[in-house]
Amino acid sequence: MPVDFNNELVALTCASGKQCSRLIPLLYNRWKNIRLVVHSSSSETRLKEQYPNAQILRADLTQPEDVERVLSGVSTIVHIGPPLHPHETEIGYAMIDAACRHQTQNGGVFKHFIYSSVLHPQLRKLMNHDCKRYVEEYLIESGLHYTIVQTSHMLDMFPVVQLLQQKEPIFYANFNPGITFSFTILQDLAEAFLKVIEEREKHYLAEYMLCSTGPVSYEDVTAVLSKVAGRPIQIRTRDYFDAVTFVQTMLAGDPNNAHRVTRDAVQRLLLYYNFYGIKGNTNVLQWIIGREPTTVNDFFRERVSELQNEC
Repeated sequence: MPVDFNNELVALTCASGKQCSRLIPLLYNRWKNIRLVVHSSSSETRLKEQYPNAQILRADLTQPEDVERVLSGVSTIVHIGPPLHPHETEIGYAMIDAACRHQTQNGGVFKHFIYSSVLHPQLRKLMNHDCKRYVEEYLIESGLHYTIVQTSHMLDMFPVVQLLQQKEPIFYANFNPGITFSFTILQDLAEAFLKVIEEREKHYLAEYMLCSTGPVSYEDVTAVLSKVAGRPIQIRTRDYFDAVTFVQTMLAGDPNNAHRVTRDAVQRLLLYYNFYGIKGNTNVLQWIIGREPTTVNDFFRERVSELQNEC
C-alpha cells in the first residue's frame, strides 16, 4: 500500500545526532507528522526552535514507559541507538519488543522498523559492532517488517572548520592515519533513509551497506582537503591513551564520567582502527539513491565553498 504522508507518523530516535541532521529537513518538507526523539533538554529546546511543526519527544530509552511513548501511534521508526552506550543492545531489544506490540495493536498501525546499524557488525573485536550484531539478530527473528542500514565513518565529522580556522592547520589523528576506511556522507545517507521510508515494502527484509567512498586513508582525506583549500595541513597522531581520553571526552564531556563499558569499547575501537580500518563497497548506496555517491573531493569542495560564502 502507498505511504500516507498526511496521516502516518514517522519517528526518529537520537534525532539531535549526526545521522538525523540531513534527514530531518528532507522529512520535514514532505511528511505532515514526524516525531523527533531526544534525550537532553538542550536538544529538545534546539529542535523545537528548528522544527516547530514536528513532535519533539524527550525520552530515556532505558525506561520501558518512555519506549512505549516513542512507539505510540507510529507507522515507521528509524531507530538510531545512542553511540557506545553501555546498554545499547538492551535498548534495541526494548524498541523491537515495543514495535511488535504496536504492530498487533490499534489495527496494525505499525508497519516498518528501520534500524541504523554499522558496517560489518560481525566484527566481534569491536564491542559497539557486536552490540549491533545482537540487535540485528533479534530484529530479524522478531517477525517485524524491517530494513537494516549499515553505515561507516561519517566524513562530515572531519574537522574542516577547525582546521581552516588555524593559521598553520594540524589534523590530530586518533589512530594510524595511513589505515584505510570507507566513509559515509550524511547527505547520501539521508537520501537513502528517505527512499527506504517512502518506498517501504520495496525495502522489507533488506540489509544495506551504505558507503559513499571506497577505501581511503585519513592521510588521503587530509591531502584532498589541503588541495581544495589551497593550504598545507600537517598530520600528527595522538598517543593511544590521549586518543582514548579525547574520544571519551567527546562522548561524555568529562572522560572520568564515561561508563566502564564505554571506556572499554573506545579502547578496543582505537586499537582495531590502528591495524584494520573499516572498509566497504559503494554499489548499494548508488542503487538506492539513484546517483553516484558523493566523493571526498566533491564533499570538501562544497564544504569549503560554504565556509567561504559565510565569511
